[in-house]
Amino acid sequence: MDALATTLKTLGHLDRLRILALLSHGELTVSEIVQIMGMSQPRITQYIKSLEDVGILERLKEGSWVFSRLNRTNASVSALVATVLGALPENDPALRSDRRRLEDVRTKRAESADAFFADVANDRGQLGDEYLPQSGIDALALNFIGDGPYEFAVDLGTGTGRMLDLLADRVKLATGIDSNTDMLHVARHRLSSRGQSHISFRKGDLRSTPLDNNVADLVTLHQVLHYLDDPEQALRESARILCPGGSLLIIDFARHDFEMFREKYAHRRLGFSSTDIQTALTDAGLTPVRSEKVITGTHKPDVNLWLADKPQRENPVS
Repeated sequence: MDALATTLKTLGHLDRLRILALLSHGELTVSEIVQIMGMSQPRITQYIKSLEDVGILERLKEGSWVFSRLNRTNASVSALVATVLGALPENDPALRSDRRRLEDVRTKRAESADAFFADVANDRGQLGDEYLPQSGIDALALNFIGDGPYEFAVDLGTGTGRMLDLLADRVKLATGIDSNTDMLHVARHRLSSRGQSHISFRKGDLRSTPLDNNVADLVTLHQVLHYLDDPEQALRESARILCPGGSLLIIDFARHDFEMFREKYAHRRLGFSSTDIQTALTDAGLTPVRSEKVITGTHKPDVNLWLADKPQRENPVS
């Protein structure tokens, strides 16, 4: 009872509620929250610490960056937070202002990432291959998904189309989705020059694709999640477009401390632990099936592959 009273007392503060509302849209750094709310960093840090102390928030330290996010590991706390968030008035002026500024922060992030990827597409075509034992990763990816053939595959954040090039002979139809026009130009040229007419590309946000529900029997996320401010949303979108029984393949860096990947390659996240990904997959309604780590060697981040399935629909009881 004392713990609940302390938690409710902590929540009974306008600025802490504003922080809670912001983090309901995804994890943020302290500096981003400061920028959005227009308050001093010491004060924001104090508010975040008080929310951490009662188990509402958790922190994730990656290199020199520290993210704050809602703590979803405690079911009772999560239920309480959901109730509080549901009671917040949508039209409150402070909350509306915070949402606008949050969108400004995300827009600037996206513009910075787009500019970076345009340079990659024009100058290099492929990103960071010097850090990856690519042939070994490719072989393991093909082993994970099996021979197919898949009726319709979707590669989210397709970039230069490399993943669809790899999967071309195991899919009947496929499409790659990316928000960067320059990358899509490279991808189209790459696949058309190989005569892969069954593969198409379209511009779109991988977090909210133009695809219908339950349309793909294979979705891939290849070295994408570490660029996103809300990787969980990409997993939820993957689950939405997957048909029952379909599979999601994720290839991304394991958790690491190579800060230069932020500075040189615009990574937002320094990889992921298997626990983080498996929890996010489960929360998205998917069933983790298999995972494996590829050791890349000294001074290089390791790479993880994860496979998850969308459960089959239960047969109705007659």
